[in-house]
Amino acid sequence: MQTLWSDLDHYIESHLLPSDPALDQIIDNTNQHGLSNHLAVAPNQGMLLQMLIQMNRCKRVLELGTFAGYSTIWLAKGLPQDGYLLTIEGRESHALVAKANIEQAHIDTHIDLKMGMAADVLNALPVDTAPFDFIFIDADKGSYPEYLELTLKFSRSGSIIVLDNVIRNGDILDPHNHKPSITGIRQTFEALKNHERIASCTALQTVGSKGHDGFAIAIVK
Repeated sequence: MQTLWSDLDHYIESHLLPSDPALDQIIDNTNQHGLSNHLAVAPNQGMLLQMLIQMNRCKRVLELGTFAGYSTIWLAKGLPQDGYLLTIEGRESHALVAKANIEQAHIDTHIDLKMGMAADVLNALPVDTAPFDFIFIDADKGSYPEYLELTLKFSRSGSIIVLDNVIRNGDILDPHNHKPSITGIRQTFEALKNHERIASCTALQTVGSKGHDGFAIAIVK
């Protein structure tokens, strides 16, 4: 099935996604540094994130988990020229590659890359930091419950929160799987359920070049 899923993703990309040399360059540069592009979003997923930003006319975006900057550029391309994107990466080796990739992409909107643990960076933000319109969480899965609560502090009514990799090939259903990444996602589902700050929420399974996984999407009350 994986071959079929990957072939279908390539079909979608070849028909519906315009060619983008900047994004292609990021993939090439990431490979040259020995990093796996499997850890980044697929192109059609990147376009979905970009469209959500455009449809909701977002101007401020927060990303937890920059990796090599591929998803960052997709997010930034959905912003207006006077938009702002704060992206946080915990691994220095990843942040250095991401910094180079972002600079080479020549995006007009302002991208602020901060290196450090996401919780530390968020806790260090000024209390008067303006809320973010769109929040993309794609960092260590064991910390998702903490990231959800922290990012809600920097949201507003109508902010959109997207959490990546919440299905994990169905492993969240295995009661014997107690990996931190799996228990963290289960705890996140419990936290999202009837959360006093969440107006509505759902999750979608995805299959494609990245395997069997999915997104959770929430709107802040």
